[in-house]
Amino acid sequence: MLGKQSEKMIYFDNYADRYPRLVFQVEEGYALKNKDDKYVPKAYICGIETFPSTMSVQPTFSHFGVNFTSFAPLEIFKTGEESLVNKIVDLTELGFNELVRKLTDALSHTQRIHVICNFIDQQLRYKTLLHPSIMQIVLENELSEQTDLHHLHKKYKFSERTMERLFKNTMGISPKTFQRLVRFEKTLALLKDPSVKNTTTIGYMLNYNDQSHFIKDFKSFSNITPFQFQRNNFLLSESSAFISKVG
Repeated sequence: MLGKQSEKMIYFDNYADRYPRLVFQVEEGYALKNKDDKYVPKAYICGIETFPSTMSVQPTFSHFGVNFTSFAPLEIFKTGEESLVNKIVDLTELGFNELVRKLTDALSHTQRIHVICNFIDQQLRYKTLLHPSIMQIVLENELSEQTDLHHLHKKYKFSERTMERLFKNTMGISPKTFQRLVRFEKTLALLKDPSVKNTTTIGYMLNYNDQSHFIKDFKSFSNITPFQFQRNNFLLSESSAFISKVG
């Protein structure tokens, strides 16, 4: 994220996001603050986010980040995703001091990419903790906004309770919450599409029962309505983060 040299802070809103991520702050010291105006760790991982939040950075902020598929923290960092949902966790607290040191010593993002790739390769040599059916459901996008969960129960021979447990153990959220996040992601894409001008149409396209349900669901993940999002035309977006103000 870029900004002019000044003492002002850049504030941005993180919307709900089904992709966990690793963030490493490149500069010495700390520049990124959470919603409580406290500095976050220099290198951290955050899990799936099921509600919006606000963060701020100094204008000179520079970072290196990696987005993962929803089940990656369990497989790569060997930590239950439930402990990461809506949280920022210091990589050193998870015991990955050596990874942080290598990211710090790297002289460029290219070198950091090599560091991360080598780290992931090493971590994937350990025994997998993932249930293969859950992995397939996620990778094949089988849990879209139109998926009937009972269909997946039958296909994979899961009871409703078993599927709920496997999802929570793997990603920290229920299948229904994951499905809602997928639908929210689709909503953002449609709202950015210049050919789609009517938010009411989007609600019907995504199988919402009525417009009020559509607006309520979107607002729970973003703190604004679909109309406000479309009207403000958020062009300064990076993943699911949007600059809200500079002050």
